[in-house]
Amino acid sequence: MGVYSFKELEKLLPSVGSINGMLVKEYIQALTDENLIRVEKIGSGNWYWSFTSDAKKSKENMINKLKDEETKLLASIEVAEQELEKKMTKRQEDDEMLLDGGSDRDALMDAYEALVKENDALDKELELYSDNDPAEILRKMEATNKLKESTLRWTDNLESLESFLVSLTGDRAQAGEIMHRACGEDYVVGEGLKELAVPN
Repeated sequence: MGVYSFKELEKLLPSVGSINGMLVKEYIQALTDENLIRVEKIGSGNWYWSFTSDAKKSKENMINKLKDEETKLLASIEVAEQELEKKMTKRQEDDEMLLDGGSDRDALMDAYEALVKENDALDKELELYSDNDPAEILRKMEATNKLKESTLRWTDNLESLESFLVSLTGDRAQAGEIMHRACGEDYVVGEGLKELAVPN
């Protein structure tokens, strides 16, 4: 063990460690950060030293940590191998059962594919009958009622607008012309809004 000041290390390290003199401070800081050397401020200077037992303890701790990790990995490998063995045994039993029943995995996969296609065809056929579906009919009736309510509300709004224009201009014919320009063919001058034709 040796104890050195920073100035001594600045002179000693470039010749011993082939380190550029400008980088000595960075190397010392890195060694201090990794706890490979110790530093103590005594007076106005920093003093650096290292115990050989510290390096030995550090290596022993690393070895113990790696051994613990190895033990955990070996245990997880053993668990994975047991799981694999169980799954392989189960699959072999399934294969034997299939062979005893006269079917193999490929035949069952073909049957599965055929059933999926048949199911898709039945779903498409069911869609053709959706017009008679009570839930679909109810949904359409509700949508129709909402549209009817909205139409009545806007009709009332347009009639209110027409009354407002008559009171504003004082001329029913001029208000009718304005309404005709705004509403187009749905408004007949002198008669008002056309009645909506409801399809049967």
